[in-house]
Amino acid sequence: LLASGIDDAKENAAKALKNLSYCNDENKVAIAAAGAIPPLVALLAAGTDDAKEHAAGALRNLSCNDENNNVAIAAAGAIPPLVALLAAGTDDAKEHAAGALRNLSCNDENNKVAIAVAGAIPPLVALLSSGIDDVKGSAAGALGNLACNDEKN
Repeated sequence: LLASGIDDAKENAAKALKNLSYCNDENKVAIAAAGAIPPLVALLAAGTDDAKEHAAGALRNLSCNDENNNVAIAAAGAIPPLVALLAAGTDDAKEHAAGALRNLSCNDENNKVAIAVAGAIPPLVALLSSGIDDVKGSAAGALGNLACNDEKN
């Protein structure tokens, strides 16, 4: 459904994966093993606003404290579309995108570099003053991870 369904089906599938992956390590492993990461990443760039929001939320949850998923998410090309959502997404999409970038940058030097190269720092800084509180918190967390032990960022 994520890759070939109608828009409503894609939105609902992404939302279901977001909910199933929330604080559930077994589900996170199963979702990644089922091959859901690449179609979630594709929705970030080509889905409806709701699909983008739910896909970013699912990737945020899948990347939380999971090094294997972090590698898979970055390898699937998620970083540039997550960065794009920081400026052009809904408030919830911005929060999920910033949260996903926060998780991806936690203790992963390769992802930190990729996130910085993708241009995430200016929109993350902008969200600190213009976003809603939850967005500000996620943006601050991402910036904190990017700055930790990295003189270049």
